[in-house]
Amino acid sequence: MDGDIPMEAKNELSASGLIYKEAEGRRLSLIFLPPLNKLYDRAPVYLIIPGGGWHEESKESMLEFSAASVMSLRKKGFAAVSIDYRVSSESGVGIEEIISDCFDAARYLSHNREKLEIDTFRIAVSGHSAGGHLALMLAYAPQDIFRKGSVLTDRFKVIVAAPLSAPTILYDKDMEQTLNIDTGHVLKNEKNGYLSVKASPYTYVTSESPATILCAGTSDRLVFSNSSELLYKKLSDYGVKCRLVLSKCGGHCFEQMHESIKPDPSHEDIQKLISDFIIENIYKEVRYGKD
Repeated sequence: MDGDIPMEAKNELSASGLIYKEAEGRRLSLIFLPPLNKLYDRAPVYLIIPGGGWHEESKESMLEFSAASVMSLRKKGFAAVSIDYRVSSESGVGIEEIISDCFDAARYLSHNREKLEIDTFRIAVSGHSAGGHLALMLAYAPQDIFRKGSVLTDRFKVIVAAPLSAPTILYDKDMEQTLNIDTGHVLKNEKNGYLSVKASPYTYVTSESPATILCAGTSDRLVFSNSSELLYKKLSDYGVKCRLVLSKCGGHCFEQMHESIKPDPSHEDIQKLISDFIIENIYKEVRYGKD
């Protein structure tokens, strides 16, 4: 596979099955949605990654979950992309393969940036739950260390990260603070804790990390809001522009968890906050020192 996209695939209806990678007999695809308004010669990219505990995923469901931000950003000149990736329920697939697939999707977009008329050095990433974790890995981790089954070598740059309910620390000794889900299926090849450190977004934070908005529900019983709070503190300590949005009494999907209390902000509010943060930061890279 040479990674090239036929020009006719740029049509919105035909672009839903673009194959970005073949691995172990699996053809991995992405949905590409062009801007609704052409405001840039090359459109910035809104790349969203579905969750599912690393053992299932659906690029269509992620577009539905983030429909409000997708529509808002497409109206403002962004292309939107949602991707498939291999999952841990498939034979021989662990966290490194999953992360590598996400990097390869971004490499594929960059390989075809001229045909798609996109700017792959202006990418905003988002994702929910496990997809939020993968979005953060794309944003923070070096591009050359996750290359399981990779063919393309094209570079890209994430300018903004906007994860939702994201696992940020997969270290065994700290996971009880942040997760109430079994990660054994995805870290099954772990040796002496190395892989969990390598697969944790928290590991890669530096002063050069992209602007980040972290969104979490305080009543999330799967990925505790502390996961986002710990990452927020580290980002702040490094002087990275960041924002923490805690949905009071919101669940894992920012749903209502208590009979008499509605989540605040709501899922709809959070989608707007994400869109606004991305627009504010996609064409600037501001660093803030510690107070």
